[in-house]
Order: sequence, then structure tokens, then C-alpha cells
Amino acid sequence: MDISSAAQQVGSSFFDFDKLALLSVPVVAITAYFTYSKSTNKSKSKSSSSSEKSKLHDALTDYKPQERPFGFWKPNYTYKTPTPPPYPNWDLKTTLPIPYRAFRHKYVVTMGIRKMEPDSWIELDNDWEYFHALKLKRIEERKEKCWALNALCVTAGWEVLEELCNYLPARYPSMFKFENRVMEILPTGETFDLTDPKLNPIVAAAKLIQDDIVLMVEKEDGHYYLEGGCSTLPGFWRLGEKAGLKLDDIHTTSGVPQYEKQLKTGMNKLFRRIDVDSPVVRNNYFIQTDNHLDWSPAIGDEDEGEIGWKKAKEASDISEVFFRSERQCLKRLPISGVLVFTVRTYFIPITELVKEDYVPRRLLDGLNSWTDDIRQYKGFHTFEKVLLPYLEEKAKEQEARGLDYGKEPKDFPYFQ
Repeated sequence: MDISSAAQQVGSSFFDFDKLALLSVPVVAITAYFTYSKSTNKSKSKSSSSSEKSKLHDALTDYKPQERPFGFWKPNYTYKTPTPPPYPNWDLKTTLPIPYRAFRHKYVVTMGIRKMEPDSWIELDNDWEYFHALKLKRIEERKEKCWALNALCVTAGWEVLEELCNYLPARYPSMFKFENRVMEILPTGETFDLTDPKLNPIVAAAKLIQDDIVLMVEKEDGHYYLEGGCSTLPGFWRLGEKAGLKLDDIHTTSGVPQYEKQLKTGMNKLFRRIDVDSPVVRNNYFIQTDNHLDWSPAIGDEDEGEIGWKKAKEASDISEVFFRSERQCLKRLPISGVLVFTVRTYFIPITELVKEDYVPRRLLDGLNSWTDDIRQYKGFHTFEKVLLPYLEEKAKEQEARGLDYGKEPKDFPYFQ
């Protein structure tokens, strides 16, 4: 079944959960088995043949993450995602974005993975209204180009929506309410009825938060594949081109530098070993030469033709240069076993960024340490002539007023 066909199944199959889960093969097939078993065991005879017991053996085995068969996931009905405490003093109008500054004096190709505290899964701030309006506009204009949900992760789409409906009202009680299977965004009055067979779960989930969402499914070949998601603010990549690709191909087709040598083995092992109680987080950064959070037209058309920095013109003024950073969280859904990637983008003008102590010199050093392959991948030539002299100027201004680099914070990725 292709993505568009699976989409038609999203709403109509939700309450016939047995049929819905049976679509999700191979990882989510185990989900279907357990769900179906729970509803039918009472009507079955207690006796069963030895051959039937043998067939059930693998499904009943509790495997360690690194030992379970490829493409297999035993639904974990006992695990409940911890209920987070309310975000301290959170306010839709006054809570500022967390100042992630994920660059060091020397750039090193690494995954940069850190343990994520479950309480901090989704981070909202006073940019939510802007993000939300832009997401609604993009979904209305681009429709199915913004999302994918094929048969392998329809169940997971509903599961991630359910996770958010439980998490968000606890973390942001002034923002969300979830009662009688209806999720409400309190400031806007928007509601999402989880009993509505027409509700698209992955789109509904994306509308609640500032993050984009990607669903990765492990298949029997041991690889993870992008089988669903809602990407309204991608910046530089097309969901339609990546849907259905395995993890390695997603990166190699994007030309990620040193992927084979530095990242491939570690990334595949990471995806394999993540369990329901061991979510992780990482941050990255880019320099962008246009003021577009949703899609960077500098690299080409969002829908047609080749895209890439080689198509981009050089910036002519520092006002055209922006700092783009992503906070990427990766967690395992307990029922389907699917990995959910949430990608939150932070986007600010360079002219604002350099007002922070130590930033101009550290960013300048980091950019100058990029190797040729990194420079090509990140479009160094598009901002080099404008940004580097500007950073040098601002760094010298800070140094002239006595900035002490011996006191520079070391707390990555904040440096505050």
C-alpha cells in the first residue's frame, strides 16, 4: 500500500484497531497480534497444540534491545511515559526560546548524542503562535506534500498523537486540555477529537507543537526506514524524496559529509539500542541566506528540480544571513516500537546572535575549522565574504571591552 492509500485508512480504521495494526508489517505486526489476542483470548479454548505454543514462543519472549530479532517488537503495555511536571513559570507570551548555541571553537563530525530527560521532550515558547500559524498555512496550501503515513506506521501515528495528548496538558496546563478523548488548544479553541474517524493523527500531532515529526520503522533487514511524518518547516529537504528510504540512504542522498566513515555504524547502533526509557537528543546548526523558516528558496524550488547550495547566490549584506539550529529528539514508542523523531527549529538573525558574549569568536573559529566537504555541504561560499569579516569585527569589539575568554562558559549546547 502506498502513502496516499494508507492515508485513507487512517481515520476509518482507527477503532477497528485489529485491522489497523495488521496493516503495520513487520514491526507493528507484533502489535496487531497482541492487541487481537487480548480481545479474543476469552472466547478461545484454553487448550492449544504444542505447535501453536511453539509459534507463540518468540512473540512472548522478552528480548534485550540488542538481542531482539530484526523487525520484531513486543508491545510494552506496562510502560507508561512519565507524566512531566508543569514547565516552571511557562507563559505563551513571555517564555523565550531556549538559546541553543550548538557550535564550538572547533567543528568535529559527530552525532553529538546526549541523554534526554523525558520531561523535556517537547519545548514550547512564545514563538508558538508564529510557528502554529505558519504550520496551518503550509498544511492548507501544500496538503499531502507536508505529510506521509504509509501502512507500516499508521498505528504509530495514532500512538504519537496519544503520547502528546497525555504529555502536553501536564507540561503546559495553561495551553492544552485533554478530556473525553478530545484535545483542545486553549488559546485558540482548536479541538482534535480522537474518536473522529476522519482525523489524520500525524497532522493533528504536528499542529500541537513547534516541532516537525518523523517516524522511523525497523524492518526485517535490520534497517530503519522513514515511513511517516509531518514536515511543514523542513528548510532544506523534501519529505516526498525521503519517504520510504532507509536511514543510510536518507543521509547519503543528502550528501552528508563523512557519513560512511564517521557516522553510519554509530547511528545504526544507536537506533537499534534505543529503548522506551532511554530517549536521546542532539543539536545541529546551519547558516542560512534567506529569512524563511519553512523552506529556504536560496537552494531551489521546494517541489521541482535540483536543490542544493551550489544553486544559491552569495549573500550581499549581513541582514540576509540567519542562524538556523535544530533540536532533534529521538524516542521509542512503547506499543508499536517505532522511533519518533521530533525536530524543533530555532531561527534568528545573525545580527541578533552576535550580541551574546563569546558568540562571535566561537562561531568564527568553528566556521573556519570546517573542512572542504563540510563547507560544500553547508554552503560556506554563500555567506563567507559577508559573515566572516562581520564576526571578526564583532569579536574584536567584545575583546576591546575586556571580554575574558578564560571565563567562557563550557556548557554545550547553551554556553550560557
